[in-house]
Parts: sequence; structure tokens; C-alpha cells
Amino acid sequence: GYLKTTRTADAIAMSLWPSRGLHLNGFEIKVRRSDWFGELKNPQKAEEIAQYCDFFWLVAPKDIIKIEEVPSNWGLIIPSGKHTKIIKQAEKLEPKQIDRLFLAAILRKAQETITPDSKLREARTEGRKEGERNTRSTLKYQLEEWESLKKTVHEFEKKSGVSIRRWDCQDIGEAVRVVLAGEHLNIKASLQDLLETTQRIEKRIKDELAKTK
Repeated sequence: GYLKTTRTADAIAMSLWPSRGLHLNGFEIKVRRSDWFGELKNPQKAEEIAQYCDFFWLVAPKDIIKIEEVPSNWGLIIPSGKHTKIIKQAEKLEPKQIDRLFLAAILRKAQETITPDSKLREARTEGRKEGERNTRSTLKYQLEEWESLKKTVHEFEKKSGVSIRRWDCQDIGEAVRVVLAGEHLNIKASLQDLLETTQRIEKRIKDELAKTK
């Protein structure tokens, strides 16, 4: 585990476990070669942190810092995609005892990385508002769907003369299925055949009765 604290171009990382040495590593981050030239002209800036560190590193993209320009006891790290690559290993330094001012600066930066309660309350409030907006949107959509469904049912009842609320929905569904499948035509044809057969039987009966007179 590491405790990290940052400034505009500096970072400090400290191992929090004795088994890892409790070493304090300082990092000087450069993103432009002009930044590095400024560092070379003003080495005191980095020394303010380096004097308390067990190891000190320069961190910069490729070609920003030439390896021969790196101070002899500093290391050089180059980002490579999502990883980093050590180009030059930092040497173990003899750090000064951390004073209260430096410790206070570290603790202040550490505190800044912790989300304040006000931010958490703000996030919870925004989350609640977002939930309410989503709920209103969902209700509006459902009401629109309900109104559309009522209109469709009304049009169906008007055209068909059938009141859905008075019929068993299963019966209505079966009647619609029969019509859509054309089964009602078969029923009509069967009834027509039955009618014609009945008429033939009736005629034969009348003819037989006529013969007996």
C-alpha cells in the first residue's frame, strides 16, 4: 500500500508496510522538454522534496529527458501505454528526518484526496433527483401507453360492436383466431351442405307422402 500526495508537478509515495521498507519515494513529473530545462536551471525546487526521500525519480514521456542528463543518484521512469518502464534505477539516498512542516504538507494533500462529506451529500442529492426524474419519465411513458391502449380498445369496440369488458377475453381471443384462420368459412360451408341435405330429405319425404294418397 502507498500513501500518495501530489503537487503541480511532484508526487510522493510511501510504502505503508514495514516489510516493504517504509521507503519514501519522490517523483518529479515532466511533460515537456522546456519543463525539464526549467528544472535544470532551478534544481532547488526538486531538492525541497528530494532531501526527505529514500529514492528520487524523474517521470517523463520518451525523448523529454535524455538519460545522460539525469542526476547520478536519481532514477528515470518512462510511461509505456498503461504501464511504466524504469530506464535508470534510482540510488538509495540518505534522507533527512521529516520535519513537521513537510509532514503537514503531506497530510494536507492526503486529506484533499478524501472526498469531503459535502461532496458525498451533494452526490446523494443529485442521485435522488436523478431517480425522481427517471421515475417521472417512466410514469409519463406508462400513462401515454395506457391512453393509447384505451383508444385502441375503444376503436375496436366501435368497429366490431363487441364490448370487451362484457366478454370473456378467452372467448374473444378464440373468435378472432377462428376468423383470422378462415375457420368460419369452413363452418359456413358445412352448414350449407347440411341445409342442402336437409332440403333433399324433405323433398323425398314429400314425394313419398304424395304416392300414398
